[in-house]
Amino acid sequence: MLKALKLHSNEARLKFPRLLQIIEQYPEETLSLMTKEIFSIPCWQFIGWISHLVALLDKDEAVAIQHTVEEIANNYPQAIVYPFIISSESYSFKDTSAGHKNKEFVARIKIKLDQGGVIQDFINALEQLSNPEMLFKDWTDDIKIELAKKPVNKKNIEKMYERMYAALGDPKAPGLGAFRRKFIQAFGKEFDKHFGRGGSKLPGMKLCDFNDIANSLLLKMCKDSKPPGNLKECSPWMSDFRIEFLRNELEIPGQYDGKGKPVPEYHARIAGFDERIKIMASIRKPKRIIIRGHDEREYPFLVKGGEDLRQDQRIEQLFEVMNVLLSRDAACSQRNMQLKTYHVIPMTSRLGLIEWIENTLTLKELLLSNMSQEEKAAYLRGASRTETVTSFRKRESEVPAGLLKRAFLKMSMGPEAFLALRTHFASSHALMCISHWILGIGDRHLNNFMISMDTGGMIGIDFGHAFGSATQFLPVPELMPFRLTRQFINLMLPMKETGVIYSVMVHALRAFRSYPDLLTTTMDIFVKEPSFDWKNFEQKMLKKGGSWIQEINVTEKNWYPRQKIHYAKRKLAGANPAVITCDELFLGHEKVLAFEDYMAVARGNKDHNIRAQEPESGLSEEAQVKCLIDQATDPNILGRTWEGWEPWM
Repeated sequence: MLKALKLHSNEARLKFPRLLQIIEQYPEETLSLMTKEIFSIPCWQFIGWISHLVALLDKDEAVAIQHTVEEIANNYPQAIVYPFIISSESYSFKDTSAGHKNKEFVARIKIKLDQGGVIQDFINALEQLSNPEMLFKDWTDDIKIELAKKPVNKKNIEKMYERMYAALGDPKAPGLGAFRRKFIQAFGKEFDKHFGRGGSKLPGMKLCDFNDIANSLLLKMCKDSKPPGNLKECSPWMSDFRIEFLRNELEIPGQYDGKGKPVPEYHARIAGFDERIKIMASIRKPKRIIIRGHDEREYPFLVKGGEDLRQDQRIEQLFEVMNVLLSRDAACSQRNMQLKTYHVIPMTSRLGLIEWIENTLTLKELLLSNMSQEEKAAYLRGASRTETVTSFRKRESEVPAGLLKRAFLKMSMGPEAFLALRTHFASSHALMCISHWILGIGDRHLNNFMISMDTGGMIGIDFGHAFGSATQFLPVPELMPFRLTRQFINLMLPMKETGVIYSVMVHALRAFRSYPDLLTTTMDIFVKEPSFDWKNFEQKMLKKGGSWIQEINVTEKNWYPRQKIHYAKRKLAGANPAVITCDELFLGHEKVLAFEDYMAVARGNKDHNIRAQEPESGLSEEAQVKCLIDQATDPNILGRTWEGWEPWM
């Protein structure tokens, strides 16, 4: 592997996470060799795996990669700075001589990476775009977890209060715009009044009392909240940004892809920011900003505050690995099967940027914009609650059957264009579905798909639910593997799901199953450095309990991510998809009254469903895809789905 890396082998670069696994599992045999040999490999070879590297800096095997990390920090500091900042938040060094050395090394890199303080200023400025009531709600959720602990950790709570007050209560905080200042003037004094100066009342507070205060404050905050009109109101630092004031030039994030040697002098640098901001309609009110490059181009990004975007970034990285596997497979490369990816840049565990893709609409916007007023009125009525399949079919019939087809005809100049757009849409959607299923991505409601208005291609967004969490943790569990509803199927008439959709899924699944280890070793970062969401899910599982505990050693470090990756391995080994769904239900809903019914619906009925006729494991790619399509189109499942998912569309 190391020799191949010296010779710039793409294959070796792709397998690098496996090398990191080996030095962790067999340190005596491999650590010194790796430490010695890595010196002669150019550091840029590892840029694609930076988040894997920085996640190891507090572990025993850090010694093997410190030279490389330092080289990247010296030569390409802006490639490593954000992953380093985010990993630094969760380092815990051992109290050994090696642990102390690792701690000193991390401190040295920290000083090296942001000498002018400009990166931190940029992060602070982006944090000003977050809606303050959302930040307050996140803080109350964290405090509730702390207050539920016995005994209560006074130091922790006071530290958390201090952090919250610095962001939401201190009128002298640097970089405040009118948006945040107005909030601080209205609520800054309230915090000390209710929670005591420096949070002194919090440790002795009853959870129910804290809940009452927090909820009444939140109500007031939401009532008073008015969206900012321009960038200056949010962040004077960004609005007044002038490149000549900066000693260190700030690059536009997302320019290091790890596919070749970077040339930072040719990278686009930030020259300023557009005053226009667009506020999205989703819960957290993310903002779209436009960064102006020194190359006279505009770079739009979505700023997401209050979310740990590491999961989205890792999933995009897994899609990149899947693209390599697809390009190696003859059948897939002939059909030009590639997943559309975009840059995700987590900056801290609560802030990040997502590359904005121009000229796209969400699937919901596209469908609604092709409805007449009468059709909209019928569509927006509440659904009846009679017998599942009948009621579902009735609900479905209230939406025009060919709505998606209508939208595509409107986009097309003629019949040839329609066929080309339709084929590209179907193959990109089928490829996305099978890739999402491997990674257990759920919550695929209509706003989590973007359609390119130029090509008809489908792009998945927002991967908050992945690795089966939508089945395991949502109150109404998701029982379908992906979205393949009536609108998609009718667009593909007369072949429906048996033509392009089926063949693309089979070819892609075959390509992924040919190299299962490449995908599962790339997932190793979830084990090495679980994101906050994963840590929370782990705690939820332990709290709920259930007979699954007898089968899993919960004392093993990071047992939760290991379990999730094991499910992905089973899928790649030919497991029946319905059995995987049932296992995820068992983990999350065993104690629910409807558990047995959920299981029966997910497994299917031998008289109606292919998935119920197939064995639990050892399926071919064709059989797996048939089971998946059967499960995704089963009206008995779609009729029992959370209404916000809108299965009738």
